[in-house]
Amino acid sequence: MCLARCPILLAAALFAACAPIAPAPDPTARVVAALAGGWNNSAQYAAAPAALKVPPSVDGDWLDLQHASFHRVDAPRIGPRVLYLEWRRGGPSGEVSRQRIWSFRTDADGSLRMDFFAFVDGAPWVGRGAEPGAFAALDRDALRGYDAACALRFAIGADGAFVGRIGSDECSLVAASGRRMGIDATVSLAADGTLAYRESGRLEDGRYAFRVPPSQPYRFRRAP
Repeated sequence: MCLARCPILLAAALFAACAPIAPAPDPTARVVAALAGGWNNSAQYAAAPAALKVPPSVDGDWLDLQHASFHRVDAPRIGPRVLYLEWRRGGPSGEVSRQRIWSFRTDADGSLRMDFFAFVDGAPWVGRGAEPGAFAALDRDALRGYDAACALRFAIGADGAFVGRIGSDECSLVAASGRRMGIDATVSLAADGTLAYRESGRLEDGRYAFRVPPSQPYRFRRAP
């Protein structure tokens, strides 16, 4: 019995030893895939007290309704994994409130970083996130980028949840207004599928240049 079974067991062991090992998933691909699509904070907005439903301001507290689209785009002059963000106030057909390029990369030490860019003039790109080839010729001359120290650092959990952040102690930049400010930014995806976003800029004299939003992060859910 043993002699009959041993060749089969040996062959199975050799096959297992020689079978190719699947490469670990690219962490940048995981984050990009998790973000891509449409989101809104309608549940958060509906539950918010009336006192928060006021026009945004630097000093006061507020919360507005946002529809956020994240499109995976081919922009080889920017990076290998790029998202185009287009946020609209009030709903998917509302006024554009934010346009950004997020470019994901992996550092030499294996850490995941995200460089963010604003558009010098975003008008030519409005509504083109799903258009094939629309961003193929996009280069950095059309964008306002910042120092590599401002790239968000990401940590990814085994369940696919992640958090990316950068603090004003690391990131200091000169905005389009010409003012220097430190940036605090956090974007996170919880295990329950809630996408949270918050960003602020603090001037050298300690005053806020902006807070988006002020006292609590946006809490987005997948749009139906």
